Amino acid sequence: MKRKQFFAAALAAMMALSMTACGSKAEDSSAAGDGGLTEWEESSQILNEEETDEELYEKAKEEGTVTLYSISSRCTKIAEAFNEKYPGVECVPFDISTNELLEKVTREYDAGQHVADVVHVKDEDGSLYAEYVSEGIFYNYRPADIMEHIPDQFKETQTPLYIEMTQLFYNGEAYPDEAPISNIWQITEEEWKGRILMQNPLDNVSWGAWLTGFCIGDTPDQLAEAYKEQYGEEIVLSDGCENAGYEFLKRLHDNEPIYTSSSDEVAEAVGTKGQKNPPIGFCASSKVRKNADNDWCLVPVNLYPTNGVANVNTLYVVEGCEHPYAAKLLTRFMMGGIDGDTSGYDPFNTLGGWPVRDDIEPAEGSTPFEEINYSTVDKMEMYESVNTVRDFWTLLS
Repeated sequence: MKRKQFFAAALAAMMALSMTACGSKAEDSSAAGDGGLTEWEESSQILNEEETDEELYEKAKEEGTVTLYSISSRCTKIAEAFNEKYPGVECVPFDISTNELLEKVTREYDAGQHVADVVHVKDEDGSLYAEYVSEGIFYNYRPADIMEHIPDQFKETQTPLYIEMTQLFYNGEAYPDEAPISNIWQITEEEWKGRILMQNPLDNVSWGAWLTGFCIGDTPDQLAEAYKEQYGEEIVLSDGCENAGYEFLKRLHDNEPIYTSSSDEVAEAVGTKGQKNPPIGFCASSKVRKNADNDWCLVPVNLYPTNGVANVNTLYVVEGCEHPYAAKLLTRFMMGGIDGDTSGYDPFNTLGGWPVRDDIEPAEGSTPFEEINYSTVDKMEMYESVNTVRDFWTLLS
């Protein structure tokens, strides 16, 4: 599941376009310079991958401020650390949910109000690449000295920050010796009927993308092989299931999972001590760090052959932003910099999350990410398939 996925020629062409002209919106803008760059691209030097922190800081001080829209409450810690390291450039953070963030930044952008400079969000279903990056609204700023420490599969369509997963968890007190499940097909067995907790995949983008990841790329073939290994026979697909991914979703649905409103509810129901026959449940990998505070015994399962797609937190610079040099400086800072000072990255490097960089160690107690089974998928295939898979799940009801 960790093999690098190579993108189709069409996607490669789209990426080349996004990295030079960044889509139709940029093409429609007035160009300047010999390279055919837009006026803002040239003035911001957004495509310059070689600027140093020192060079950016000098120009950022002339701008004086930088505004961050983030899906994480940890953005306030980032801002405090940035303001301490770079006096004279004030980082103003806004902690906003994904839907609100995209609505706000889009509304402001369409109105010509360039409030946000940097956006921290997750492109789980490929829509940010297809609708924002390719259209020249968001830019992937790619500092070469940092990006060289990031594997290709995480930076093809995005500027990656850190990784989280949707993982299956069990109660470690009830199962002290080993996980009750190892092969993902086991959750479709009768023993777990009505005892699997998860959020409704139709309620948010993240869960819709998680479903879709099982049905595209190499994952269906991996699932078919895992089924054969578990049961000693080839999988037989039900009517309407075009591959083993869809078959897995059908059998999961048929096993009557219980929907909750949040990952926290799943974590509490699964991890609370004193249960004789606790459920298992899918929730955000980050919930494991709440064990100590809540006296939970929540333990993740590294499912074979895959836990699903990796959720990569990403950073974008907004086209036309008023503080582009400060935006680039903040992006470098949040990515961990290059001078050994990782204070801009440390708040994100916690148990249940993993660095994308090969030169930053994960939090103590973390399973090395290279040991985690996950699916790497083509972002455009995800984008083009997510509604089909969601419709499939809907029709199962």
